[in-house]
Amino acid sequence: MSTATPTDTDTTRWTGPKAAIFLKALAQHGKVAKAAREVGMSRQAAYRLRSRAPKFAQMWDWAMREAADRRAEALAARRAVHPLLARDTAGGAGDSFGGAG
Repeated sequence: MSTATPTDTDTTRWTGPKAAIFLKALAQHGKVAKAAREVGMSRQAAYRLRSRAPKFAQMWDWAMREAADRRAEALAARRAVHPLLARDTAGGAGDSFGGAG
């Protein structure tokens, strides 16, 4: 008796483990084609499964929101300015260290 694993070479069928790994990958990066390749399936096969499996479609939507949140957090972190490099919004140049401006 053979047990299916996500690394099986059968690229013709979706399995529960394949779907779970696909969704986890999708939540990480939000790229359907890349997530499908990670489980040995095509992007088209993923969209077909989405159209016929409502729970999978629901989890897909969740995964895409997660990926979008990750991208937004990463962008905010890249745009963050260190306090020493921030513009002086109070207009008191020189006041921070007690010296004259």
